[in-house]
Amino acid sequence: MRRTKSPDLNGRIALITGGARGLGAACAWAICEAGGKAMIVDLLTDRGEATAEELRAAGHDAHFTPLDVRDEAGWAAAVAATVDRFGRIDILVNNAGIATAATIEDLTLADFQAILDINLLGAFRGMQAVIPVMKAGGGGAIVNIASNSTQRVSAITTSYAATKAAVANMTKSAAIHLAQTGTGIRVNSVHPGPHATEMLLGSDAKADLPQVQALRDAIPMGRMGNAEEVGAIVAFLASDAASYVTGAELFVDGGLTPH
Repeated sequence: MRRTKSPDLNGRIALITGGARGLGAACAWAICEAGGKAMIVDLLTDRGEATAEELRAAGHDAHFTPLDVRDEAGWAAAVAATVDRFGRIDILVNNAGIATAATIEDLTLADFQAILDINLLGAFRGMQAVIPVMKAGGGGAIVNIASNSTQRVSAITTSYAATKAAVANMTKSAAIHLAQTGTGIRVNSVHPGPHATEMLLGSDAKADLPQVQALRDAIPMGRMGNAEEVGAIVAFLASDAASYVTGAELFVDGGLTPH
């Protein structure tokens, strides 16, 4: 029997959206610690530059370029900047996203269109932008960050859950097409549950609020996830250890979804 593969991203080049903080930054760290190199893209220029600098200070090859995932021309520029610096793109992590809490009666069309443009169409633009580069390089891995809200919805996840469910299904369609056409590109989605990130909590002071405690208590493992735990899963899916995995949905939520 051959030796089992372990996650190894030595020399692989990753482009990570929303990589300035939270889950995106954790993905950048996980990929770099597995031997990869990262181009972090985000609207948060100062935070993105700081994250890239922290990675470089730790001995990793990481850089930042600004990107609004709603901008098709911006995507072309970010891909070009990554190829100019590193020569290719092996990994795309579509992590950039926003959340709007509103019921079907309260949600405005403008707010729905805004979250749709970032969460769903941002990932769509990203895949379309990198696939030609990956095909030219002989393959690659795309990881789309969805959410466990594809299975667990509430009254106020009207737009967020809808966009993340669409991301999950778009992931599968892309995975089938890219496998059947022999591109060597795999596409999978990761579905985080509640994680102790700035996007969810906003500040450390929110961690002890009753509604946050109730959310934490509902998780069978009894705690929220850490961003690093999502990063580790993304690094696995991007590696050859997941060479036979495409079109998969991987839930990272402490057992909350099946509970």
